[in-house]
Amino acid sequence: MLISRTPSSSLLLLLGLGLATTACQQDPRAALWSEDDRGDGPGGKADDADGAALMEADRTQSCDVIVAGGSTAALAAAITSAREGAATCLVEPTDWLGGQITAGGVPAIDFAWHQIDGYRVGDIAKDERNLPAEFVDWMDDVGNPGQCWVSKNCFRPDAFADDVLDPLLTQDPLLAANLSVLRRSVVKQVGTSTGELGARIDEVTVITRTPLTDDEWGAFLSEDIEDWYSPQDSERFSKEVVRLVGPEGAAPVVIDATEFGDVMVLADAPYLQGVEVVDGSTEIADDTCGQAFVFPFVQHYEPGVRDEPANPFAVDHPDFYDMGTHSWDQIWTYRRILNGDHDSGHYNDFSLQNWYPGNDYGFGYLLLSQAEAAAQRSDWRGGVDVGALAGAERHAYGWHYWLKDREPNGRGDFITLDRTMLGTATGLSKLPYVRDTRRSVGLNDFVLASRHLRGEAADLTGTRFADRVAIGSYAVDIHGLSTCSLPGYVGQIPHETMPYFIPFRALTNRDVDNLLVAGKTMAQSFVANAAIRLQPIEWSTGIGAGVAAAHMHDQQLATTRDVLLEVEAVQDRIRAHAPLEWTIEGAVVPAPGETLPPAPVEIHCPQGAHFDEGYGFCVTDEDAYGPFTHTMTDRCMQFGGGPACTDEREVIVAGRTIEIPRWGKTFARNIRGDGPCPRGAEPDAALLGHCAEHYTGPGGEEYHEVYGPFGDLLVQRCFDRGGGNACYTHRWSASFFRSLLD
Repeated sequence: MLISRTPSSSLLLLLGLGLATTACQQDPRAALWSEDDRGDGPGGKADDADGAALMEADRTQSCDVIVAGGSTAALAAAITSAREGAATCLVEPTDWLGGQITAGGVPAIDFAWHQIDGYRVGDIAKDERNLPAEFVDWMDDVGNPGQCWVSKNCFRPDAFADDVLDPLLTQDPLLAANLSVLRRSVVKQVGTSTGELGARIDEVTVITRTPLTDDEWGAFLSEDIEDWYSPQDSERFSKEVVRLVGPEGAAPVVIDATEFGDVMVLADAPYLQGVEVVDGSTEIADDTCGQAFVFPFVQHYEPGVRDEPANPFAVDHPDFYDMGTHSWDQIWTYRRILNGDHDSGHYNDFSLQNWYPGNDYGFGYLLLSQAEAAAQRSDWRGGVDVGALAGAERHAYGWHYWLKDREPNGRGDFITLDRTMLGTATGLSKLPYVRDTRRSVGLNDFVLASRHLRGEAADLTGTRFADRVAIGSYAVDIHGLSTCSLPGYVGQIPHETMPYFIPFRALTNRDVDNLLVAGKTMAQSFVANAAIRLQPIEWSTGIGAGVAAAHMHDQQLATTRDVLLEVEAVQDRIRAHAPLEWTIEGAVVPAPGETLPPAPVEIHCPQGAHFDEGYGFCVTDEDAYGPFTHTMTDRCMQFGGGPACTDEREVIVAGRTIEIPRWGKTFARNIRGDGPCPRGAEPDAALLGHCAEHYTGPGGEEYHEVYGPFGDLLVQRCFDRGGGNACYTHRWSASFFRSLLD
């Protein structure tokens, strides 16, 4: 079991050089390239997204795949890409790999626990057949030395980083050959040019720092983070500017699996932030209203009295601290990572604190607004609110002192803030545990919504996607902020999810050809992310992104849309690393040969409009296009909408003139309701999860209609069956829809 730290960090790590490997070393051709040999921007050199010249680099490094990291998903993506044969460069902001499991201070692994109508979802989620085998092996090895009760696995993050992850990089021959890790490195600039669908990333400029003193982690993150992103040497760090490029004559494949969404902002890629007006929509309601973040820390219950200095900070929000319905012992053992001498109390226990309402920081959003982030692109510093970071640090210290003072046996002075297990002199995690971040908008404006994760117990799973690249299971878990109010629909969405599937489209970006995303940066709604942000699921999405990136590279595919067309080949490769089907009571779901709706390469909307998954309609900034449900139309009439409720307008869709209703977007949103489907419709598992509506016409006739989006492949089948222009609407009869699946 990993219960002690060993001095396994190599001299390379101490120097901040990472693992320079055979395939990804500084490219010897770099000195031979002129500025006119790379990129398509002015002067022949790729520009950043603002059109400004990229800073001059100290060295250039060639990578087939660039993984911008810091998350659990990033490590999984980099490892998998390298194992699939791609020369992979991982940009890691700290000296520890592993994201939330290590640097983020959340080594208690979150597995689903819930059940739905007696259907034991948690048991299915923890079944080793439904998890990546390597992840299962690691969890079996680390066990539960703290005997915590939040998970079956609670362990020391420092030991996991040093004793499991670091040796892996040298002992696995594929990783030794194909993976280069740039530790203590952050993304500063992204160079783009014009691609086939939109932009193409040509290069990523990275700032790598080397500590100049032994107290690398002696300062708080709020004090250091802007220094991390500065190319200038400082009192604490020397810096190197590294230019990461693709192989000669080609662009790299880039994966944004950062905790702050750095690449998406710097590439001017479309992204969501905060909470949307409707679950799954691409329209943002409030871009600084999201989830609380937290700085975990470890407390040590020592064998005797220890003289610990008083809290150096004023406590900003003392009223927040509370044990609620739990006892002090329950809080102490909740995430305990090392169980000490119980014959004489908790002596030599180490308890990791990540508690609500404790050190959870709900008094400021971590990220700057989208407008503020865009303004920072010319001198990127992570796009974070440094004041919120500092507030969260003070808040964590306050919880430490508050909790130790309430030790029930009067031995609070036995408890100290441990300053070893999280690798910092401050005692706080190297990075905060980030629950939500900037999230991509996928191909065809796809956003994975919470409705895709839910269903009835009889359905066994959420939406079964033909282009699935990962599976996962966890309930929706939202830690709100006191500084804003989430839209009402958020509280109305059931938190219990089914075992669910993550489609390849969630790993894409609509406007950047060679950009993939993984983990919390995926194309997903605020609510969906609240169920997907956990360690095992991040690991699985990272595997999917790593395989997709390697496939994109070795098949010389220019865009992620091309990858979608070859998704079955990608899935075959993923299955060598992780399951893509659920094993439920011995059965495989989806079953071999089960009919699934084909993943749309294109969704047809009127000129100038796009399909918004949250609304369920094609929309522009001002308008929403039908067809609208029968129930919505009735409600429109009740509100006095008159003929406009049913009037149809001529629009051009894919070069054809069709007639469909058009309402004002705000009016349509209000009429639509807050459910997973437009008012009057419900998800129908028998219709592959599409929204369907039953109603009776004025003459007593019964209608059963199914709503889109219907992608290009289904539309073509519709035309082949004689559907005509109605194929371009997003409402068909249920019987006709079923006939297309035969």
